[in-house]
Amino acid sequence: MEIYIVGLQMSSPNVIEESEMIDENTKEIKYKYPKSVRTKIERVRNKYRSEFYSRTVSFYGVMQLTNREGLDELRELVREADKEMREIKPELYAKLVAIPVDKKHVEEGELYDKILYAIQYQIIKSIYNRIKGLKSDEPQERTKESIREMLDRLKALNIIRDVRVDQLIVSIEKMLDMKTEEIKKNILEDLEYLEEELEKLL
Repeated sequence: MEIYIVGLQMSSPNVIEESEMIDENTKEIKYKYPKSVRTKIERVRNKYRSEFYSRTVSFYGVMQLTNREGLDELRELVREADKEMREIKPELYAKLVAIPVDKKHVEEGELYDKILYAIQYQIIKSIYNRIKGLKSDEPQERTKESIREMLDRLKALNIIRDVRVDQLIVSIEKMLDMKTEEIKKNILEDLEYLEEELEKLL
């Protein structure tokens, strides 16, 4: 089992070329890039940051995790981001940072459990955000299909290949035949349980 701490570094749109203190309360700054260029940079950053975080496991909100297979996919994603950045300005960039986690540490009980709960929490949270605004008595068929597609994508978060993650996804899919309020209640209960378990392991 190979687990990596990963990060995405991208050029900032708000590089300051020069600044000057006008008085003790006022500072005048001049950006290196005009607004049109800054807007393009921000658009690329938002596009790829969103994709990057959707493909990685958030570990207590302070770092992102992936496995070997996921790392290869992220490398391709960041290559695309870097290409788009350089099309705006040759000096702009996107870079992937990847630090391997010692296999022995991952396999030790507490760290493994933390990663497992973090994966389950991210899946449940994603589904909760998707269903919390539903108003109909039962999910419509197109809504069910959309959630099934989301669950299929979320399978990639199982970076430790733990059967309990697979079982969680199957159980959520079965919930789709329930009433909307029942689904919300069950998902919220799971979410609260996982939050408690994650806090215990801090």
